[in-house]
Amino acid sequence: MLRSGTPVVPLVLALLAGCGAPPSPSSPDALPPAGALAPKGGPAPTEPAAPAAEAPPAAEAPPAAEAAPSDAESLARDFLKSGGRRIGYSASKKSFAYPFEQRREDGFRLDVHFTDEEGRKKDAMQVCNFAECSEKLDEIVKDVAPKLAGRLEADGYVSIRGLGWPSGRDELEVGTLGMKLRYANGRLEALREGKPPASLGQVGTKKPELLAIFVIPDVKRLGVFAKPSGDANGVVQEFHVVKLP
Repeated sequence: MLRSGTPVVPLVLALLAGCGAPPSPSSPDALPPAGALAPKGGPAPTEPAAPAAEAPPAAEAPPAAEAAPSDAESLARDFLKSGGRRIGYSASKKSFAYPFEQRREDGFRLDVHFTDEEGRKKDAMQVCNFAECSEKLDEIVKDVAPKLAGRLEADGYVSIRGLGWPSGRDELEVGTLGMKLRYANGRLEALREGKPPASLGQVGTKKPELLAIFVIPDVKRLGVFAKPSGDANGVVQEFHVVKLP
């Protein structure tokens, strides 16, 4: 029991001074120990995110497809590289065009002949002479092909594919004409059901072997390739035109 004469406030202050002041929240002693912030059983602190992988370079765009050759370009190349499978016909010019090839011991020559509607030659485009054709045909074709294609296109020539004439046979059924063709003694005839044979004309003068025929749409003409008989001075094939009934 305190005496009534002892001051109370100085006594309380003295007791507080002996215990020391509580630590400041900002002092190091006030921080919780490591791991105390995470609750028990909680997730561990996250690792720094790994840098994102670089995106693969964009694939290069495929090259643009080359334009398909025109009919005139295909026909010109056929004349120069595969002569004999096609001819050309121009309705506006009433003219045929075909490759003319001549062979001999020192090489071969190649021209493109242009004819009238009866097959008579009007003019020719020279491709190469004997030595040139044998030695540098590919180089010549690169130069001549665009010029030939330009003329064929400008004059309205269309490509006509040939029908091979079977070797050793004298008749050929032609469905597009609705008739059968017969070749005998150098002459072509048309055989139609219910009608007498119709003579189409003489092919050459010495009964040559037929190689191919060319049916011209909407025109009463038939193109014919024939193998020259006898001494033809190396000419590979001759071109003839006969009239259809």
